Amino acid sequence: MTSVRRCEASRAGRLAAVAAVAAILFAPFCASPDLSVEVQPSREVRPQLRMGRFNAEERLARGEFLEVEDYFQGMPRAELEKSPQSLALYGKALLARGDLDAALPLLTRAIELEARPIRRGELDWALSQAFLFWNEPALALEFAEAARRDGYGLVPGFLRFLDAVKDLDLYAGPPLAETHEAEFSMSGFDLIRLPVRINGSESAAIVDTGAAYTILTESFGREVGVREIPDSKAFGRGLHAKEFPLTFGIVDRLDFAGFSVGNVPVMLMPDDALLFETSRGKFPVPMVLGLHLIKQFTVDLDYGRRRLRLTRADFRGAGRVAEQNLFLSRGRLFVRASINRAGWYQLLLDTGSEPTMLTSTGVKRAGLPVSNKFYPKKLYGLGRSQAEWTRVDSVTIGASGFAVRFRNLVVKQDEEALEDGILGNSFLKNFLVHIDFRSMKVTLAQP
Repeated sequence: MTSVRRCEASRAGRLAAVAAVAAILFAPFCASPDLSVEVQPSREVRPQLRMGRFNAEERLARGEFLEVEDYFQGMPRAELEKSPQSLALYGKALLARGDLDAALPLLTRAIELEARPIRRGELDWALSQAFLFWNEPALALEFAEAARRDGYGLVPGFLRFLDAVKDLDLYAGPPLAETHEAEFSMSGFDLIRLPVRINGSESAAIVDTGAAYTILTESFGREVGVREIPDSKAFGRGLHAKEFPLTFGIVDRLDFAGFSVGNVPVMLMPDDALLFETSRGKFPVPMVLGLHLIKQFTVDLDYGRRRLRLTRADFRGAGRVAEQNLFLSRGRLFVRASINRAGWYQLLLDTGSEPTMLTSTGVKRAGLPVSNKFYPKKLYGLGRSQAEWTRVDSVTIGASGFAVRFRNLVVKQDEEALEDGILGNSFLKNFLVHIDFRSMKVTLAQP
Protein backbone atom coordinates (compact mmCIF):
# COMPACT_ATOMS: atom_id res chain seq x y z
CA MET A 1 0.00 0.00 0.00
CA THR A 2 1.28 3.45 -0.86
CA SER A 3 2.13 5.54 2.18
CA VAL A 4 0.42 8.93 2.41
CA ARG A 5 1.59 12.12 4.10
CA ARG A 6 -1.55 13.92 5.21
CA CYS A 7 -2.00 17.63 5.50
CA GLU A 8 -2.09 18.74 9.16
CA ALA A 9 -3.99 21.97 8.58
CA SER A 10 -7.41 22.24 10.19
CA ARG A 11 -10.27 21.80 7.76
CA ALA A 12 -13.67 23.30 8.33
CA GLY A 13 -16.27 22.53 5.73
CA ARG A 14 -19.86 21.74 5.03
CA LEU A 15 -21.70 18.75 3.59
CA ALA A 16 -22.89 19.32 0.04
CA ALA A 17 -25.69 17.44 -1.63
CA VAL A 18 -24.92 15.73 -4.90
CA ALA A 19 -21.93 14.21 -6.67
CA ALA A 20 -22.06 12.83 -10.20
CA VAL A 21 -20.49 9.38 -9.86
CA ALA A 22 -21.82 7.47 -12.89
CA ALA A 23 -20.47 7.49 -16.41
CA ILE A 24 -22.57 7.64 -19.54
CA LEU A 25 -23.72 4.72 -21.65
CA PHE A 26 -25.07 5.47 -25.13
CA ALA A 27 -27.75 3.32 -26.65
CA PRO A 28 -27.83 2.58 -30.36
CA PHE A 29 -29.90 4.85 -32.55
CA CYS A 30 -28.84 4.55 -36.19
CA ALA A 31 -26.65 2.59 -38.58
CA SER A 32 -22.97 3.49 -38.89
CA PRO A 33 -22.28 6.20 -41.51
CA ASP A 34 -20.27 5.44 -44.64
CA LEU A 35 -16.58 5.58 -43.86
CA SER A 36 -13.10 4.79 -45.13
CA VAL A 37 -9.96 3.74 -43.23
CA GLU A 38 -6.47 5.08 -43.85
CA VAL A 39 -3.00 4.95 -42.30
CA GLN A 40 -2.10 8.13 -40.41
CA PRO A 41 1.29 8.17 -38.64
CA SER A 42 1.42 10.54 -35.65
CA ARG A 43 4.17 12.57 -37.34
CA GLU A 44 1.61 13.59 -39.97
CA VAL A 45 -0.66 15.17 -37.35
CA ARG A 46 -0.34 18.96 -37.31
CA PRO A 47 -0.03 20.44 -33.79
CA GLN A 48 -2.52 23.15 -32.91
CA LEU A 49 -1.00 26.62 -32.81
CA ARG A 50 -0.97 28.29 -29.39
CA MET A 51 -0.31 32.02 -29.12
CA GLY A 52 1.15 33.83 -26.10
CA ARG A 53 2.51 32.46 -22.84
CA PHE A 54 2.11 28.83 -21.90
CA ASN A 55 -1.09 28.63 -19.84
CA ALA A 56 -0.78 25.34 -17.92
CA GLU A 57 -4.29 25.49 -16.47
CA GLU A 58 -5.87 26.00 -19.89
CA ARG A 59 -3.68 23.30 -21.47
CA LEU A 60 -4.61 20.84 -18.72
CA ALA A 61 -8.31 21.55 -19.22
CA ARG A 62 -7.88 20.78 -22.93
CA GLY A 63 -6.22 17.44 -22.22
CA GLU A 64 -2.67 18.39 -23.18
CA PHE A 65 -1.25 16.36 -20.29
CA LEU A 66 2.08 15.53 -21.95
CA GLU A 67 2.73 19.17 -22.73
CA VAL A 68 1.86 20.24 -19.17
CA GLU A 69 4.19 17.62 -17.73
CA ASP A 70 7.04 18.80 -19.99
CA TYR A 71 6.45 22.40 -18.93
CA PHE A 72 6.73 21.68 -15.20
CA GLN A 73 9.66 19.33 -15.64
CA GLY A 74 11.56 22.33 -16.98
CA MET A 75 10.60 24.57 -14.04
CA PRO A 76 13.25 25.06 -11.30
CA ARG A 77 12.38 22.74 -8.41
CA ALA A 78 12.66 25.50 -5.78
CA GLU A 79 10.16 27.62 -7.72
CA LEU A 80 7.78 24.66 -8.16
CA GLU A 81 7.88 23.75 -4.46
CA LYS A 82 6.62 27.20 -3.43
CA SER A 83 3.57 27.29 -5.71
CA PRO A 84 0.49 25.27 -4.71
CA GLN A 85 -1.10 26.00 -8.10
CA SER A 86 1.90 24.71 -10.06
CA LEU A 87 2.20 21.64 -7.85
CA ALA A 88 -1.51 20.93 -8.30
CA LEU A 89 -1.43 21.27 -12.09
CA TYR A 90 1.72 19.14 -12.39
CA GLY A 91 0.23 16.47 -10.10
CA LYS A 92 -3.04 16.40 -12.04
CA ALA A 93 -1.14 15.91 -15.30
CA LEU A 94 0.67 12.91 -13.78
CA LEU A 95 -2.63 11.50 -12.45
CA ALA A 96 -4.01 11.74 -15.97
CA ARG A 97 -1.04 9.69 -17.16
CA GLY A 98 -1.94 7.01 -14.62
CA ASP A 99 1.12 7.64 -12.44
CA LEU A 100 -0.27 7.98 -8.92
CA ASP A 101 3.12 7.33 -7.28
CA ALA A 102 4.68 10.38 -8.96
CA ALA A 103 1.58 12.57 -8.52
CA LEU A 104 1.04 11.87 -4.81
CA PRO A 105 3.92 13.90 -3.29
CA LEU A 106 3.15 16.84 -5.57
CA LEU A 107 -0.53 16.92 -4.69
CA THR A 108 -0.08 16.38 -0.94
CA ARG A 109 2.46 19.22 -0.92
CA ALA A 110 -0.03 21.41 -2.80
CA ILE A 111 -2.67 20.58 -0.17
CA GLU A 112 -0.30 21.60 2.61
CA LEU A 113 0.43 24.96 0.97
CA GLU A 114 -3.09 25.74 -0.28
CA ALA A 115 -4.95 28.24 1.92
CA ARG A 116 -8.31 27.98 0.15
CA PRO A 117 -10.48 25.10 1.45
CA ILE A 118 -12.32 24.58 -1.84
CA ARG A 119 -9.03 24.14 -3.71
CA ARG A 120 -7.83 21.65 -1.09
CA GLY A 121 -11.11 19.81 -1.43
CA GLU A 122 -10.69 19.53 -5.21
CA LEU A 123 -7.22 18.01 -4.78
CA ASP A 124 -8.39 15.61 -2.07
CA TRP A 125 -11.21 14.46 -4.34
CA ALA A 126 -8.80 13.94 -7.25
CA LEU A 127 -6.65 11.72 -5.01
CA SER A 128 -9.71 9.88 -3.70
CA GLN A 129 -10.75 8.99 -7.25
CA ALA A 130 -7.19 7.94 -8.08
CA PHE A 131 -6.88 5.64 -5.06
CA LEU A 132 -10.22 4.02 -5.81
CA PHE A 133 -9.09 3.45 -9.38
CA TRP A 134 -5.93 1.86 -7.93
CA ASN A 135 -8.02 -0.52 -5.76
CA GLU A 136 -7.07 1.27 -2.52
CA PRO A 137 -10.54 2.00 -1.07
CA ALA A 138 -9.31 2.80 2.46
CA LEU A 139 -7.14 5.63 1.16
CA ALA A 140 -9.92 6.68 -1.23
CA LEU A 141 -12.19 7.05 1.82
CA GLU A 142 -9.57 9.05 3.73
CA PHE A 143 -9.20 11.59 0.96
CA ALA A 144 -12.95 11.72 0.26
CA GLU A 145 -13.62 12.56 3.90
CA ALA A 146 -10.99 15.30 3.73
CA ALA A 147 -12.64 16.67 0.58
CA ARG A 148 -16.01 16.72 2.32
CA ARG A 149 -14.57 18.61 5.30
CA ASP A 150 -13.26 21.22 2.92
CA GLY A 151 -16.70 21.71 1.40
CA TYR A 152 -16.41 19.57 -1.71
CA GLY A 153 -19.87 18.31 -2.71
CA LEU A 154 -20.10 14.62 -1.85
CA VAL A 155 -23.30 12.82 -0.96
CA PRO A 156 -23.15 10.72 2.24
CA GLY A 157 -24.08 7.60 0.22
CA PHE A 158 -20.78 7.64 -1.66
CA LEU A 159 -18.83 7.86 1.59
CA ARG A 160 -20.81 4.93 2.98
CA PHE A 161 -19.95 2.97 -0.16
CA LEU A 162 -16.23 3.63 0.38
CA ASP A 163 -16.54 2.74 4.06
CA ALA A 164 -18.24 -0.56 3.17
CA VAL A 165 -15.47 -1.62 0.77
CA LYS A 166 -12.45 -0.14 2.57
CA ASP A 167 -11.24 -3.52 3.89
CA LEU A 168 -12.10 -5.61 0.82
CA ASP A 169 -9.63 -7.06 -1.66
CA LEU A 170 -11.37 -5.59 -4.69
CA TYR A 171 -11.47 -7.60 -7.94
CA ALA A 172 -9.85 -10.55 -6.19
CA GLY A 173 -9.12 -13.95 -7.68
CA PRO A 174 -7.31 -14.23 -11.00
CA PRO A 175 -3.49 -14.33 -10.74
CA LEU A 176 -1.32 -12.06 -12.86
CA ALA A 177 -0.77 -13.25 -16.45
CA GLU A 178 -3.87 -15.52 -16.48
CA THR A 179 -5.31 -15.29 -19.99
CA HIS A 180 -8.59 -16.37 -21.55
CA GLU A 181 -10.43 -15.84 -24.82
CA ALA A 182 -14.18 -15.64 -25.27
CA GLU A 183 -16.70 -15.05 -28.01
CA PHE A 184 -18.96 -12.03 -27.87
CA SER A 185 -22.09 -11.03 -29.74
CA MET A 186 -22.95 -7.84 -31.60
CA SER A 187 -26.09 -9.05 -33.38
CA GLY A 188 -28.75 -6.37 -33.77
CA PHE A 189 -26.68 -3.62 -32.16
CA ASP A 190 -23.01 -2.72 -32.48
CA LEU A 191 -22.32 -3.22 -28.80
CA ILE A 192 -20.13 -5.94 -27.26
CA ARG A 193 -22.30 -8.38 -25.32
CA LEU A 194 -20.54 -11.00 -23.24
CA PRO A 195 -22.03 -13.98 -21.33
CA VAL A 196 -21.61 -13.57 -17.57
CA ARG A 197 -22.50 -15.47 -14.41
CA ILE A 198 -23.23 -13.52 -11.23
CA ASN A 199 -23.32 -15.46 -7.98
CA GLY A 200 -24.15 -18.52 -10.11
CA SER A 201 -26.90 -16.90 -12.23
CA GLU A 202 -26.46 -16.69 -16.03
CA SER A 203 -26.92 -13.46 -17.97
CA ALA A 204 -25.16 -11.17 -20.42
CA ALA A 205 -23.46 -7.79 -20.07
CA ILE A 206 -22.27 -4.93 -22.25
CA VAL A 207 -18.49 -4.35 -22.20
CA ASP A 208 -18.35 -0.59 -21.70
CA THR A 209 -15.08 1.30 -21.26
CA GLY A 210 -17.12 4.52 -21.20
CA ALA A 211 -18.83 3.60 -17.91
CA ALA A 212 -16.72 4.24 -14.82
CA TYR A 213 -18.33 1.49 -12.73
CA THR A 214 -19.99 -1.85 -13.36
CA ILE A 215 -23.75 -1.25 -13.40
CA LEU A 216 -26.80 -3.49 -12.79
CA THR A 217 -30.50 -2.78 -12.83
CA GLU A 218 -32.14 -2.92 -9.41
CA SER A 219 -34.36 -5.90 -10.26
CA PHE A 220 -31.47 -7.85 -11.77
CA GLY A 221 -29.33 -7.05 -8.72
CA ARG A 222 -32.03 -8.46 -6.41
CA GLU A 223 -32.45 -11.52 -8.63
CA VAL A 224 -28.75 -12.45 -8.52
CA GLY A 225 -28.17 -11.63 -4.86
CA VAL A 226 -26.06 -8.47 -5.02
CA ARG A 227 -25.23 -7.23 -1.51
CA GLU A 228 -26.65 -3.72 -1.49
CA ILE A 229 -24.81 -1.30 0.78
CA PRO A 230 -27.26 0.30 3.26
CA ASP A 231 -27.83 4.05 3.00
CA SER A 232 -25.61 4.36 -0.06
CA LYS A 233 -28.00 6.43 -2.15
CA ALA A 234 -26.35 8.75 -4.64
CA PHE A 235 -27.12 10.23 -8.04
CA GLY A 236 -25.76 9.66 -11.52
CA ARG A 237 -26.09 11.87 -14.54
CA GLY A 238 -27.10 11.02 -18.08
CA LEU A 239 -27.30 13.20 -21.17
CA HIS A 240 -27.89 16.88 -20.52
CA ALA A 241 -26.97 16.26 -16.86
CA LYS A 242 -30.31 14.58 -16.17
CA GLU A 243 -30.02 13.05 -12.72
CA PHE A 244 -31.28 9.64 -11.64
CA PRO A 245 -30.95 7.79 -8.34
CA LEU A 246 -28.58 4.91 -7.71
CA THR A 247 -27.20 2.85 -4.85
CA PHE A 248 -24.00 0.84 -4.46
CA GLY A 249 -23.51 -2.87 -3.91
CA ILE A 250 -21.00 -5.71 -3.99
CA VAL A 251 -21.03 -8.76 -6.29
CA ASP A 252 -19.42 -11.61 -4.36
CA ARG A 253 -18.51 -13.54 -7.51
CA LEU A 254 -18.58 -12.54 -11.15
CA ASP A 255 -17.62 -15.03 -13.87
CA PHE A 256 -16.93 -13.84 -17.42
CA ALA A 257 -14.59 -14.73 -20.29
CA GLY A 258 -13.11 -17.63 -18.30
CA PHE A 259 -12.32 -15.53 -15.20
CA SER A 260 -13.84 -15.67 -11.74
CA VAL A 261 -13.55 -12.33 -9.93
CA GLY A 262 -14.59 -11.60 -6.35
CA ASN A 263 -15.61 -8.41 -4.52
CA VAL A 264 -16.77 -6.40 -7.53
CA PRO A 265 -18.26 -3.00 -6.60
CA VAL A 266 -21.35 -2.13 -8.63
CA MET A 267 -23.92 0.58 -9.07
CA LEU A 268 -27.60 -0.39 -8.91
CA MET A 269 -29.91 1.73 -11.08
CA PRO A 270 -33.68 1.80 -11.68
CA ASP A 271 -34.69 -0.66 -14.41
CA ASP A 272 -35.94 2.02 -16.79
CA ALA A 273 -32.58 3.81 -16.59
CA LEU A 274 -31.14 0.92 -18.61
CA LEU A 275 -34.09 0.34 -20.95
CA PHE A 276 -33.53 2.06 -24.28
CA GLU A 277 -36.23 2.62 -26.89
CA THR A 278 -34.72 2.83 -30.36
CA SER A 279 -35.82 2.67 -33.98
CA ARG A 280 -34.97 -1.04 -33.79
CA GLY A 281 -37.16 -1.66 -30.78
CA LYS A 282 -36.62 -1.80 -27.03
CA PHE A 283 -33.15 -2.69 -25.83
CA PRO A 284 -33.00 -3.71 -22.15
CA VAL A 285 -29.53 -3.80 -20.59
CA PRO A 286 -29.43 -5.76 -17.30
CA MET A 287 -25.70 -5.22 -16.74
CA VAL A 288 -22.70 -3.17 -17.90
CA LEU A 289 -19.07 -4.11 -17.24
CA GLY A 290 -17.36 -0.79 -16.54
CA LEU A 291 -13.86 0.64 -16.59
CA HIS A 292 -12.91 -0.06 -12.96
CA LEU A 293 -13.32 -3.77 -13.67
CA ILE A 294 -11.97 -3.80 -17.23
CA LYS A 295 -8.75 -2.02 -16.22
CA GLN A 296 -7.70 -5.13 -14.27
CA PHE A 297 -6.90 -6.73 -17.64
CA THR A 298 -5.02 -6.13 -20.85
CA VAL A 299 -7.75 -6.20 -23.50
CA ASP A 300 -7.62 -7.48 -27.09
CA LEU A 301 -10.70 -7.01 -29.27
CA ASP A 302 -11.16 -8.69 -32.64
CA TYR A 303 -14.46 -7.29 -33.89
CA GLY A 304 -14.38 -9.27 -37.14
CA ARG A 305 -14.03 -12.67 -35.43
CA ARG A 306 -16.13 -11.56 -32.44
CA ARG A 307 -13.32 -12.59 -30.09
CA LEU A 308 -12.20 -10.99 -26.83
CA ARG A 309 -8.92 -11.87 -25.08
CA LEU A 310 -8.26 -10.71 -21.53
CA THR A 311 -4.99 -11.04 -19.59
CA ARG A 312 -4.87 -10.24 -15.88
CA ALA A 313 -2.24 -7.53 -15.40
CA ASP A 314 -1.01 -5.07 -12.79
CA PHE A 315 -1.96 -1.72 -14.27
CA ARG A 316 -0.32 0.22 -11.41
CA GLY A 317 3.12 1.76 -11.66
CA ALA A 318 2.66 3.19 -15.13
CA GLY A 319 5.84 3.42 -17.19
CA ARG A 320 4.75 6.75 -18.77
CA VAL A 321 5.80 5.69 -22.24
CA ALA A 322 6.46 8.45 -24.76
CA GLU A 323 3.80 7.12 -27.13
CA GLN A 324 1.08 7.08 -24.45
CA ASN A 325 -2.31 7.96 -25.92
CA LEU A 326 -4.75 7.08 -23.11
CA PHE A 327 -5.40 9.43 -20.20
CA LEU A 328 -7.65 9.50 -17.14
CA SER A 329 -9.77 12.58 -16.61
CA ARG A 330 -12.52 12.82 -13.98
CA GLY A 331 -12.67 9.05 -13.68
CA ARG A 332 -13.00 8.43 -17.42
CA LEU A 333 -10.64 7.15 -20.09
CA PHE A 334 -9.81 9.45 -23.01
CA VAL A 335 -7.92 8.87 -26.24
CA ARG A 336 -5.49 11.45 -27.60
CA ALA A 337 -7.01 11.81 -31.05
CA SER A 338 -6.75 13.99 -34.14
CA ILE A 339 -9.49 15.68 -36.14
CA ASN A 340 -8.76 16.22 -39.84
CA ARG A 341 -5.07 15.48 -39.19
CA ALA A 342 -4.76 18.21 -36.55
CA GLY A 343 -4.18 17.47 -32.88
CA TRP A 344 -4.70 16.95 -30.20
CA TYR A 345 -8.23 16.32 -28.86
CA GLN A 346 -9.80 14.26 -26.07
CA LEU A 347 -12.28 11.59 -27.15
CA LEU A 348 -13.85 9.23 -24.62
CA LEU A 349 -12.80 5.63 -25.36
CA ASP A 350 -16.24 4.06 -25.32
CA THR A 351 -16.95 0.46 -26.32
CA GLY A 352 -20.44 1.09 -24.92
CA SER A 353 -21.33 3.48 -27.74
CA GLU A 354 -22.31 2.49 -31.27
CA PRO A 355 -21.58 5.87 -32.86
CA THR A 356 -18.40 7.88 -32.86
CA MET A 357 -19.32 11.51 -32.30
CA LEU A 358 -18.03 14.97 -31.56
CA THR A 359 -19.39 17.48 -29.08
CA SER A 360 -20.16 21.01 -30.17
CA THR A 361 -17.13 22.02 -28.09
CA GLY A 362 -14.93 19.65 -30.09
CA VAL A 363 -16.36 20.96 -33.36
CA LYS A 364 -15.65 24.55 -32.31
CA ARG A 365 -12.10 23.72 -31.22
CA ALA A 366 -11.46 21.98 -34.54
CA GLY A 367 -12.97 24.86 -36.53
CA LEU A 368 -15.42 22.61 -38.39
CA PRO A 369 -18.55 23.85 -40.18
CA VAL A 370 -21.54 22.17 -38.56
CA SER A 371 -25.05 21.82 -39.90
CA ASN A 372 -27.52 24.16 -38.23
CA LYS A 373 -30.29 21.62 -38.71
CA PHE A 374 -31.47 19.54 -35.78
CA TYR A 375 -32.34 15.98 -36.73
CA PRO A 376 -35.46 14.23 -35.47
CA LYS A 377 -33.73 11.07 -34.31
CA LYS A 378 -32.90 10.83 -30.63
CA LEU A 379 -29.82 9.71 -28.75
CA TYR A 380 -30.79 7.85 -25.58
CA GLY A 381 -28.51 7.69 -22.54
CA LEU A 382 -28.64 6.54 -18.95
CA GLY A 383 -31.78 7.50 -17.10
CA ARG A 384 -33.81 7.54 -20.34
CA SER A 385 -32.42 11.00 -21.05
CA GLN A 386 -32.58 12.20 -24.65
CA ALA A 387 -30.69 14.64 -26.84
CA GLU A 388 -31.21 15.97 -30.32
CA TRP A 389 -28.17 16.07 -32.53
CA THR A 390 -26.70 17.82 -35.51
CA ARG A 391 -23.99 16.54 -37.81
CA VAL A 392 -20.71 17.48 -39.42
CA ASP A 393 -19.84 16.28 -42.92
CA SER A 394 -16.62 14.68 -44.19
CA VAL A 395 -14.53 14.56 -41.03
CA THR A 396 -11.51 12.35 -40.31
CA ILE A 397 -10.87 11.01 -36.79
CA GLY A 398 -7.40 9.62 -36.08
CA ALA A 399 -5.77 7.62 -33.27
CA SER A 400 -2.82 5.26 -32.88
CA GLY A 401 -1.48 5.56 -36.41
CA PHE A 402 -4.81 5.18 -38.23
CA ALA A 403 -7.71 7.37 -39.22
CA VAL A 404 -11.33 6.84 -40.22
CA ARG A 405 -13.01 9.27 -42.57
CA PHE A 406 -16.73 9.61 -41.88
CA ARG A 407 -19.10 10.90 -44.51
CA ASN A 408 -21.14 12.45 -41.73
CA LEU A 409 -20.68 12.39 -37.98
CA VAL A 410 -23.00 13.01 -35.06
CA VAL A 411 -22.47 16.23 -33.12
CA LYS A 412 -23.74 16.20 -29.55
CA GLN A 413 -24.51 19.56 -28.02
CA ASP A 414 -22.14 20.40 -25.17
CA GLU A 415 -21.66 17.68 -22.55
CA GLU A 416 -18.84 18.34 -20.08
CA ALA A 417 -18.23 14.67 -19.34
CA LEU A 418 -17.40 13.97 -22.98
CA GLU A 419 -14.80 16.70 -23.67
CA ASP A 420 -14.35 16.79 -27.48
CA GLY A 421 -16.34 13.65 -28.30
CA ILE A 422 -16.56 9.86 -28.22
CA LEU A 423 -14.52 7.19 -29.97
CA GLY A 424 -17.18 4.51 -30.32
CA ASN A 425 -17.57 1.18 -32.07
CA SER A 426 -18.18 2.74 -35.49
CA PHE A 427 -14.47 3.66 -35.34
CA LEU A 428 -13.05 0.79 -33.27
CA LYS A 429 -14.68 -2.08 -35.15
CA ASN A 430 -12.48 -1.38 -38.19
CA PHE A 431 -9.39 -2.55 -36.28
CA LEU A 432 -7.81 -5.10 -34.03
CA VAL A 433 -7.79 -3.20 -30.74
CA HIS A 434 -5.24 -3.68 -27.94
CA ILE A 435 -5.73 -1.76 -24.67
CA ASP A 436 -2.85 -1.78 -22.16
CA PHE A 437 -3.66 0.01 -18.92
CA ARG A 438 -0.12 -0.24 -17.57
CA SER A 439 1.39 1.74 -20.43
CA MET A 440 -1.90 3.65 -20.87
CA LYS A 441 -1.94 2.98 -24.56
CA VAL A 442 -4.43 1.79 -27.14
CA THR A 443 -2.88 0.17 -30.19
CA LEU A 444 -4.75 -0.34 -33.45
CA ALA A 445 -3.89 -2.80 -36.22
CA GLN A 446 -5.55 -3.76 -39.47
CA PRO A 447 -7.40 -7.10 -39.31
